[in-house]
Amino acid sequence: MTFDAVTTPNNPIAHVPPFVPRFSLATVAALVTFALICVRAVMTVDPYWDTLAYHWPFAARLGGVCNADCFTMPTTSEYRYAGFPKLWHWLQGNLWRLTGSPAQADVLGIAMVALVCGYLKSRFAVPLAWSWLAFLAIPATQIELTSTMIDLPLNAALTLAIFVAVRLLVQGGTSNRIDIVFALTALCLAANSKFQLATVAIIFWICIAALAAIQESGRSPRQRVLLFIVLSLAGSIVLTPKLLWNLYEFGNPFYPITLAIGPLHLPGQEPMLSSIAMSDAIVHWPGPLRWLASVLEFDAFRGRPLLWMLGQGDVLQSSPSFRMGGYFVAYVIAMAMVLIWSARNTRRGRLALMTFAAITLLCACLPLSFESRYYSFWMLTLVSMVLTVAHSPLFLCTQQSTHRLAAHGAIGMALASVVSMTGAAYLKTESDSLANLIAPTDRLIAQIPDGATLCVLNRAREAVLYSSVFHPNRHYRTKVLWGDEADAACTVRLDVAKEGVR
Repeated sequence: MTFDAVTTPNNPIAHVPPFVPRFSLATVAALVTFALICVRAVMTVDPYWDTLAYHWPFAARLGGVCNADCFTMPTTSEYRYAGFPKLWHWLQGNLWRLTGSPAQADVLGIAMVALVCGYLKSRFAVPLAWSWLAFLAIPATQIELTSTMIDLPLNAALTLAIFVAVRLLVQGGTSNRIDIVFALTALCLAANSKFQLATVAIIFWICIAALAAIQESGRSPRQRVLLFIVLSLAGSIVLTPKLLWNLYEFGNPFYPITLAIGPLHLPGQEPMLSSIAMSDAIVHWPGPLRWLASVLEFDAFRGRPLLWMLGQGDVLQSSPSFRMGGYFVAYVIAMAMVLIWSARNTRRGRLALMTFAAITLLCACLPLSFESRYYSFWMLTLVSMVLTVAHSPLFLCTQQSTHRLAAHGAIGMALASVVSMTGAAYLKTESDSLANLIAPTDRLIAQIPDGATLCVLNRAREAVLYSSVFHPNRHYRTKVLWGDEADAACTVRLDVAKEGVR
C-alpha cells in the first residue's frame, strides 16, 4: 500500500513530480522503528547481568579504557577473559575509547543487523523495510538491538554467511568471490568472538568452500579439489587462531570450559553443561527436545513482568519459563508454514527448504540450544528465507505475489503483537542513562581515599560501576571478590547489598 496522488480528470494534481518520494506503510514503520532503536541505543544503557559482570569489563580492558590494575574481575571472569575469544569485545572497547561511553557499543549490533538487511536487498531483492521489520518482530532481536549483549550481532553474521551459501546453491555459475569474502569475514567475527559459535562457523565455512568449488564449472575435478583445500586452509587460518592459542597455552582449545568426550579429557575451570543454566523442569530432557520446547515457548511465559526479557532468565530456576522462549511462538509457526507453502513448488525453493531443514537439525543438537539468544541465527534465517523466497527473482513462480502478501501479513501481525504485548518497552527512549546508573555510586565512592584498593564483595553485578573508569577524577583500584574472603590487598571493603564500606 502506497500513499500516491490519485490521477483522475477531476483531480487538479494530475502529475506527481518525480522528486516526490513514495512511502509505503512498511517503509514508514521501518524508518520510525529504526530511529527509535538508534536513539534508545545511544541515549540509554542496559543494566543486564552479563553487561555489567563481564561485557563492559572485557571491553574496557581491551580498549585500553580500564586495565587489570584499574578493575580486577572475580576469578571466574578472569579465567574467561584469558580463554574466551574477544574480537567483538575489542571492537566495543575501541568504540568506548573513541566515544567516552560504553553505551555507544550498541550501535555495532544495529549495524550488523542492517548489514544483513543490505545483503538480502543486494542479492535477493528483499526490500530493506521488510527485512528490518521481520527481524524486529522477533522479541529476542528487538530486545538485544539496544543491549551490549554480543549474541545478536554474531548470529546476524552467521545469517549473512548462510545466505552466501544459499546464493551459491541456487544461482550457480555467477561470480561469487566478493560474497565468499563477505562470508569469511562474517564467520571470522563470530568464531573469534564466542566459543559457542566457533564450531558452527567452521561447519558453515566448510559448506561454503565445498559449494564454491562445485560451482566452478570451468575447472577440472582436480582443480576443484585444490580450490576446496585452499579455501579450507584459508578458513582454518581465519577461524581458529584463538582455539589454537588456547590449545598451546592451556592444553584445551575451549579453555576455561572443561571438555570430556569419551576417553578425551581436556582441563578447564568450569563445566560445558551446567544444571544451573536451565530450568529444573527440563534438566533431564534430551537437548533437541529442550530446543523444541523453547522454540514453541512451551510454558515459557510464567512469572515474568514482561512476556519477553533479555535471556528470559528473570524468573526462579524452578520455573518452566527459566531461560525459555524468545522468538514468539505464533511468529515461528506462521513463518514456518509460509516457507513450506511458498518453497515447495520450485526446485530452487525446495533447495532452500532443505537448507533450512539441515540448519534446524544442527541447531537443535547444539549445546544449550534451548537458550534462544545463543543460536538466534536459526530464527533470523527462517524469516530471511521466507522473504527471500517471496521476493527474489531466483524463486520466481506464478504464485510469488501471493507468497509475498502472506509473508508481509505474518510479519506485520507479529510485530504489532510483540509491540502491543510488551507495551513497546523496548522501543521507548526514556530508559536509564549512564549518568543515572552511576549516580547511586557517587556517595560511597566519596568515602574511598585516593590510592586505596576497593574490594567489592560477593561478585556483585554492579561492581564495575564503582571503578575509577566511571569516576575519572579519583585514583584508586577496584577488585571484585567471589564472596567475603580475606584479601591482604583490600584497604576498603564494600558490600553493595548493604551499601556500606568498612
